[in-house]
Amino acid sequence: MSESTVPEVYSLMIPIIEQSILLPNATVSEIVPFSDVELDKTGPDWYIGTVHWHGQDLPMVSLDVMNGASDAQANKRARVAIVNTLNEHEDMTHIGIVVQGIPRLTHVTEPSVSMVEGAELGAADKAKVQIGSIQSTIPDLDKIESLIRELRSA
Repeated sequence: MSESTVPEVYSLMIPIIEQSILLPNATVSEIVPFSDVELDKTGPDWYIGTVHWHGQDLPMVSLDVMNGASDAQANKRARVAIVNTLNEHEDMTHIGIVVQGIPRLTHVTEPSVSMVEGAELGAADKAKVQIGSIQSTIPDLDKIESLIRELRSA
């Protein structure tokens, strides 16, 4: 690789209710319509239920509710991001995250991104970053997966 080449990570900027989340493109398997959803009102508010995807029933969560919003606001623009889990458990290879609107492909390079120091992080957040003029949140996928596992084992 030549010195003039700047490594970049192809990522998706995905709108949720209050903000956008940033995930590497390789982490997101698919964005699907908010359909084939079985709502579950018995668990915590952030646990929406399951989404049927490729023959599997995947746990589905709302990052907005995890971070304090009172309603997941699953409206006509709602979609579900099917996200790969990070910990290679055969019983949970993907999770669904309720999102709003259409994701946008973003090329993230070291010069184009900076950490937002001192930013208040929600329960589902790993970090807040600034890419150009846009502030975005990187979700804590490990923590989200752990919370789902705890809920399922209860």
